[in-house]
Amino acid sequence: MSAGLGIAQACVLNPDPNHCANNGQECGTAMVCDPCTSTASSAMGCVPVALAKCPEALETSTIGPTDAGTLTTTGPTTTINPTEDVTIGPETTMTDTDTDSTTGPPPPCDEPDGTYGETCTGNNPFCVGGQCVPCNNGVQLTTCDEAPLTVCADSGACVLCSSEEPDACTGGTPVCDDATHTCVRCSEHAQCGPSACNLFTGACVGGMVVDVGGGLMFTTLGAAVAAVGAGGGGTIIVHAGTYNETITVSGDEVAFLANPGDGVEWQRTMGAGAPQLRVTGGATVLIDEIEFRGNTSVVDAAVRVDGNMSRLWMDRSTMAQNAGVAVSTEGSGELVLRNCFVAGANDLATVNVETNATADLQYTTVGANLGNAVGLVCDGSGPVTASDSIILSRGMADVDCVTFTADHSAGNSMLPGTDNVSVGATSTTWFGGYSTGDFHLSGAGQDAIMEIGEWNEGNPLDDPSVDIDGDPRAGVEGMMEFPGADLP
Repeated sequence: MSAGLGIAQACVLNPDPNHCANNGQECGTAMVCDPCTSTASSAMGCVPVALAKCPEALETSTIGPTDAGTLTTTGPTTTINPTEDVTIGPETTMTDTDTDSTTGPPPPCDEPDGTYGETCTGNNPFCVGGQCVPCNNGVQLTTCDEAPLTVCADSGACVLCSSEEPDACTGGTPVCDDATHTCVRCSEHAQCGPSACNLFTGACVGGMVVDVGGGLMFTTLGAAVAAVGAGGGGTIIVHAGTYNETITVSGDEVAFLANPGDGVEWQRTMGAGAPQLRVTGGATVLIDEIEFRGNTSVVDAAVRVDGNMSRLWMDRSTMAQNAGVAVSTEGSGELVLRNCFVAGANDLATVNVETNATADLQYTTVGANLGNAVGLVCDGSGPVTASDSIILSRGMADVDCVTFTADHSAGNSMLPGTDNVSVGATSTTWFGGYSTGDFHLSGAGQDAIMEIGEWNEGNPLDDPSVDIDGDPRAGVEGMMEFPGADLP
């Protein structure tokens, strides 16, 4: 039997212009266009043959190619000539003048109508009228209602979820993978909108979603942090502007996301010395598209993670023009820098990893300044890694860390690890503005550093899909591209 039935205009009983009988739509395998069935209770009038309400709707209709025969109806019985006899519904027959057979091939299923998942499986999981048919949640006998497979996919199979119906996906797997119809972890903030994705765990950040700036809910970051902190955490959407504050997040799960397209700068030029942001007390903080500049304290890092399994994930952000260390993690802190520009001050480390803390740099550009400045320093036993990154210095070493390993990364020296390159002494002409933390690669920089990065699918996360500016990355396993945060 072919994929559909064409209905003659004379048989049209339903006035809805979207009905299959009015717009020429073909129905799926073992389905029929029934003018007596409303579009509200079916897939635009398509129903399994056995459920058709109007036998007269089949008059002068054809099934599939022209050699399949012509439909005629006499009372409740429908006959198709001139092919083999096959029962279609209670009293429908097909006559084959070549064989005079009254019995066609056996039906593919013999369970009661509406039986799911016995003889019939896959994309045709229901037995209706002796035939295996696809799901259709608009028809009672073909509705996916056996938990947890309650979603009818376009393929005809009953599945756990789809991108249009992701309700089954919660907790640590809040996203439906449409390719497999399974629930998976989140990997981008947009998948959890309007809240953020906790990129450490794959769950969406719980709690309130609030706005700062732009004449909206809150005018300061501090007020927003206090509000979401009252509920154990949440997501803060930061609108365009300069915020001159010192914030400590302790014990909560908080995300700071720049409003799309807005420029956000976080400074600390007033009051006693302190980081713009301190993450402590086991807190988890996620940062996206925020610039940390203007901290006037030589003894305080612009961003600090310390103690008790505190975690910070920074994406597409810049730390530059601060008087002290750009970012520091210590104790049992965990730091991830992805798609970031990190510029240091004279005579100081740019990225500082102490005691048992860990750090992971992915597609990040680090530029230490003059004097005794070092790109990355560690003095503990925690693992420190870099992939597809650039770590340079105009002063001392690019890296001073015995636990450091890298892959597909560029340094002044040959970094320990695999597939790294040494580019020699740093030239500020390689970048848009070395002293201001503008590490976009110039033509000279592209020639010096070359495409040594390698985009990879990951476990659990793939490499980032975009660069610091939102430009798309390779997205193909094993494809070579430029390391660092900027993809020129």
